Amino acid sequence: MKIEMKSKKMIKPSAPTADHLRKLKISLIDQLQPQVYVSVILFYSSKKDVRDPSFVPISERFRLLEKALAETLTLFYPLSGRYIEDKCLVECEDQGVEFLEAKVDGTLDQFLHGETDPDDVLNHLATQPHPVDQIAPPLVVVQISTFTCGGIAVGLRFAHRIADMHTMSSFLSTWAMACRGSIHKAIRPRFDLSSILPPRDLPKLEPPAILMPGAKHVMKRFVFNRRSISKLKAITRSGGFNSEREPSRVELVTALVSIALLKIAKLKNGQSKPFLILHMANLRGRTDLLHDNLCGNVYTAVHWKSTAEVIELGLHGLVGLMRDSITTSLAKLANAIDGEDLAEMVMNLAGQYQEELRNGGADVLFFTSWCRFPLHRVDLGCGEPELVSGLCTPFDSVVLMDHKKGGGDDGRVVAGVSLAEADMDLFRQQHDMLEYASPK
Repeated sequence: MKIEMKSKKMIKPSAPTADHLRKLKISLIDQLQPQVYVSVILFYSSKKDVRDPSFVPISERFRLLEKALAETLTLFYPLSGRYIEDKCLVECEDQGVEFLEAKVDGTLDQFLHGETDPDDVLNHLATQPHPVDQIAPPLVVVQISTFTCGGIAVGLRFAHRIADMHTMSSFLSTWAMACRGSIHKAIRPRFDLSSILPPRDLPKLEPPAILMPGAKHVMKRFVFNRRSISKLKAITRSGGFNSEREPSRVELVTALVSIALLKIAKLKNGQSKPFLILHMANLRGRTDLLHDNLCGNVYTAVHWKSTAEVIELGLHGLVGLMRDSITTSLAKLANAIDGEDLAEMVMNLAGQYQEELRNGGADVLFFTSWCRFPLHRVDLGCGEPELVSGLCTPFDSVVLMDHKKGGGDDGRVVAGVSLAEADMDLFRQQHDMLEYASPK
């Protein structure tokens, strides 16, 4: 499926950023992020019937998207700035986000039904930014790609240094409100995390070797439906999981995927090998110091180490181990008395898992959950998306998100799993995956 770039421009905020907001210090958590870009792509079907009152021609749709994007950037002004690394700040001079238009030589149905290599197509629907004016690359790239059927893909690629997925989900929701003429109802984002967690004089952080490209990775999507989630909950209860709060969808799928990968590791190595599991935990609302509408990076990586022997604990045992690790770490953060106390805890957690990564003695798996982010409700003037997807990562990772047809504690969950090709073949053959998940 060929994708041809048609145009490129910079979209700037529709109103200038106030002078006192033009220098934004990044936070300590921002400072600890790797210099990578994270992507999400939303796919929308076409509305061909011109008699449909919601029908909007392609040319008009692009104009409305640009106008609404410019309005949204007045609230999310740091996203149109440029990061200055040696100063640990974002210069918010309204330089703009990159806005690309592309055409796809194929239909949306062909992509959705697997008639082409999905990883190859996805990578060309969210383009990697490049430096502008030899200073710094844009922090955000928006790419609108039109299929021959009239459907579109909205690809968003953003610098992890200045935003997490919670921030970008809020950005997309606000953009959708702007498209409907109701941006005045949007909750105003806050970018003052550095007043609580200011940056520190840290040595230059080299990215862990695990994040560097190695063996070719592929991404496959696995859907766990309501029936599977209910079965997994029943298994944990019958296994003796003792808690007033039953396991969540995220805990169950994380444990099941981890068990499958532990089995693969033992099969490959012929013996038990340490397995480091990292789960990204949102910190908003977990302490009075961090408000729900804070933007930037407001999360930490909680980790625990396992070996193949943990499989003997069963699903309920691994869920319990995982919950204890996360609960213990987050309980300490919740009790932080001030920003300095919180910063020490964040640095301690980060130091622990970064040391584990540097040691290199364990296989590593990254989990992150986009569940409950309203990505499937982002209506940019052409209905809600048919599909929301991330991109394949060059390291082992799992992104969990709600299914279009239902979220909630008992709802469907989609696992976007990135593994080396050989490992993916083994993963898809694992009994637990065959029994509880449907590959898509």
